[in-house]
Amino acid sequence: MDHKSVIEAALFMSQKPLDLHELAKITGLSSLGFLKEALEGLQKEYAKHGIQVTCQDGRWHMQVRPELLPQVASLTPYQDMPEGPKRTLALVVYKEPVKQSDIIHIQGNKAYAYVKHLKKIGLIKAEQEGHTNILTTTKGLETYFGMGKDAIKKQLAVVKSPDPAPAPQAKPADSDAEAEDAEGA
Repeated sequence: MDHKSVIEAALFMSQKPLDLHELAKITGLSSLGFLKEALEGLQKEYAKHGIQVTCQDGRWHMQVRPELLPQVASLTPYQDMPEGPKRTLALVVYKEPVKQSDIIHIQGNKAYAYVKHLKKIGLIKAEQEGHTNILTTTKGLETYFGMGKDAIKKQLAVVKSPDPAPAPQAKPADSDAEAEDAEGA
């Protein structure tokens, strides 16, 4: 079996970026130099495709090119994430670092489960501070969205909540229209 194909399949299937040691274990290659050379070859092969092979902090990942992400983001595995965790994630991204107690105050006790879910899938992390946790996003969030935190925050800032429906207006009792209707009857 072609080692390059195994590397490509591993990067495609992995939910998280992989370091050279993890890829060596998967491929059975003992030469990290050969492995890195193969990764750089894949990076060049994908240079003109919609998918790119990237390396951040020594960890390799296959992802959609950032400029194409807005067109295909609805197809992502988290697009069917329930609304509660999505709102929690948006709050953490926009306000980070944020106290978990502030999130609970905004969303109620159900947010404990949302935070637990987001930590489990690697999009946020929590560090104990006093009686609460301080929530921040992880590199996993940036990898997943294919853009930095600042770009994600800018996108959140332009998202507006729908305008509330206009309140019904009371009609004056002796309007001209009512007077005409009464005359015609």
